[in-house]
Amino acid sequence: MRPKVIVLMYHNIGIPPRGATLRSLYVSPRMFRFQMWYLKAAGFRVVSLREILAFTNGTRDDEKMVALTFDDGFHDFYENAYPVLKCYGYPSTVFLVSDLVGRENVWDSANLGVTKKLLDWDRIKELNDAGVTFGSHTKTHPFLTRLPDREIEDEVRGSKTALEERLGRPVEFFCYPYGDYDEKVLDAVKNAGYAGAITTKRGLIHRGDDAFSMRRSFIRLNTHPLSFLWKLHSRYEDRKGQRR
Repeated sequence: MRPKVIVLMYHNIGIPPRGATLRSLYVSPRMFRFQMWYLKAAGFRVVSLREILAFTNGTRDDEKMVALTFDDGFHDFYENAYPVLKCYGYPSTVFLVSDLVGRENVWDSANLGVTKKLLDWDRIKELNDAGVTFGSHTKTHPFLTRLPDREIEDEVRGSKTALEERLGRPVEFFCYPYGDYDEKVLDAVKNAGYAGAITTKRGLIHRGDDAFSMRRSFIRLNTHPLSFLWKLHSRYEDRKGQRR
């Protein structure tokens, strides 16, 4: 069987507010604490995306690795996720929408029926100093494939430049908004100087996988403990992602 590791995808760590239309974007703080506890209890190594990349290119051969990613940079990461991650010493990557830092989820608040607060620069600096890794989720969270070439480059490269200036360190990873990309977008991400990019495509990470189309496992509100274990210990995510 092909060696594999897994990247977990989170959005909000909190309780869905009344009126929220896409409750799957949430994981309750209680369930998140259980999931982080289980990773340690079961002997998984929580690693950075850089270490996942080393696995894909063959410079690491240990399989029982998990990376934690958080899309959009919501404030509840600071309130409900980071204290747990700090307790266990787990690395994580948070993908920021650079032009909207300190504001709200204007890209989808009307459709979701709820306005959600994003991390501000003071919190980001605190987390950055504490070792949390930040990646780019573009400048404004658009559907990149619908944009002209110049705007794609601005969203992809411009967000990287802006974040690096504020963080004082390289921004190595990119996350495609809505999981929306094609070859033109992928080329723009490569040309901007990122080391890799993650998608919303479902599946495990295997040796030799493309660094710019890495798959993830979406952890949702209804991901109960047994299904969480099943994702980690089997090839269920590959099967559901139609990847053998």
